[in-house]
Amino acid sequence: MIKNILKNTIKECAGFCYYYPYKKYFNNSGNRALIYHAFGSKLNHDSYGISIQINKFKEHIDYLYNNYEFQSLTKPFNNQLTISITIDDGYKDTLDAVNVLNKFSIPFSLFITTDLINQKQYLSDQDIQEISMLDFAEIGSHGKSHKRLHELSYDSQKLELQESKRKLENIIQKRIDSISFPHGSYNLTTIKLLYETNYKRAFTSIKGFNNYKTNKYMINRNEIISSDSINKLKKKIKGYYDFY
Repeated sequence: MIKNILKNTIKECAGFCYYYPYKKYFNNSGNRALIYHAFGSKLNHDSYGISIQINKFKEHIDYLYNNYEFQSLTKPFNNQLTISITIDDGYKDTLDAVNVLNKFSIPFSLFITTDLINQKQYLSDQDIQEISMLDFAEIGSHGKSHKRLHELSYDSQKLELQESKRKLENIIQKRIDSISFPHGSYNLTTIKLLYETNYKRAFTSIKGFNNYKTNKYMINRNEIISSDSINKLKKKIKGYYDFY
C-alpha cells in the first residue's frame, strides 16, 4: 500500500516536471489513441488493473464525447486533436463496452487474440462477426497466441501474424488490415513481416500523439486502467505521462 502511494507520488511529481516546463508547449497535438482491455471481469492475471468497471468506462466515454472529436483509426492522421478508442484481447465483456460505444456512434478498433476465441471469458465467433457488422467497428489482430513477438523467431512471428489474420478474415468475411502488438512487443523482423503479410497499420503501446508523420507500423497508444479517474484521463490525453 505504502509502496504504491510512493510510486504514484513519484510519477505525479515527474509528470508535473515533464509537462509544465516542456510538454505543454511542444508536441502537443494530433491523435491520442487509448487502450482499454476488460470491462469488469475478474481476471486472475490482472495485477495491473486492466479490467475497468463498465460504469467507469461509461463515465470516461461521456467525458470524451462531450469534450473531444473521435477519429476512426482507419483514416489518416493530421495535427487536429482527436481521440481514438482501441480494445485489446477480446474478452467477453467487450460486448458491454461495444454497447456503450455503439450508443454514441463512436468508432473503435477491437484487436483479438485468435487462440482465445470461444474460450471461457472470451468472445465467440458469432460475437466477433456481429461486432464487425457495426458501422463504426474495426476488427484487427492481436496475434495468434498473445506471445511477445520480439522473443520469437522469424517463422514463429510470421505464423502469429498470418494465422491470426486468416482466422479473423474467415470469421468476418472482410480484410484484416490492422494489428496491435501483444504486450507492445515487436522488433525489426516484425516490421518486415507486416509488409509480407499485407497489414496496412500496426499499433504499439508507446505513449504519444499521432500525426501525419507517424509511422503506419508504429502507431502510438496510451493504456487506460481501472484506477484512472477523469482527471487522470485528462492528463493522459494531454501527455502528462508521456515521459515513460
